[in-house]
Amino acid sequence: MSLREERVRRGWSQEELADASGVSVRTVQRVEGGRPAGRATTAALAAALGVEPEVLADAAPGEAAGAPAPEVTFAEALRLGARGWSSFEGRASRSEYWFLVLAAVVVVGAPAALDDRLGAFVGVLCLVPLLAAGTRRLRDAGQSPWWQLFLLVPFGFVVTATLMVLPGRDEPAPVAPRS
Repeated sequence: MSLREERVRRGWSQEELADASGVSVRTVQRVEGGRPAGRATTAALAAALGVEPEVLADAAPGEAAGAPAPEVTFAEALRLGARGWSSFEGRASRSEYWFLVLAAVVVVGAPAALDDRLGAFVGVLCLVPLLAAGTRRLRDAGQSPWWQLFLLVPFGFVVTATLMVLPGRDEPAPVAPRS
């Protein structure tokens, strides 16, 4: 289980976890964002949550170590997409992202064949999951999620699609500054 999942399961905010563990809120945000935590930080967070440090260290070894996200099957991609439809944190492999895009094309295409307005409505519903998956995919490729803004300009999808096919990188995912 990841640090965020364990914290949410207990109903704690990041501030409450920081107070209970003695680490800063910013450190909690960084660890939840995929940055590796030191042994002392992991031990303090685990003690505050009442779990073994190995549980938090082993929760997401790919994210903690900075390894690329593992490739997944179509069924796994749909499961991950449904579970993390609004999660902009972490990483997504190429297969996960493109399988989700394929599923979105089918889900939007079928209603669009019946009625344009219905297709547009379903397309709007698919925006957040696709943007979330795109954000995770770009982080896995070592790019900024802000590259998705190119989707708003004519032929900008070419730039975005090119970045989406890049292989994952063995480095910590970039963490956007939070205000």
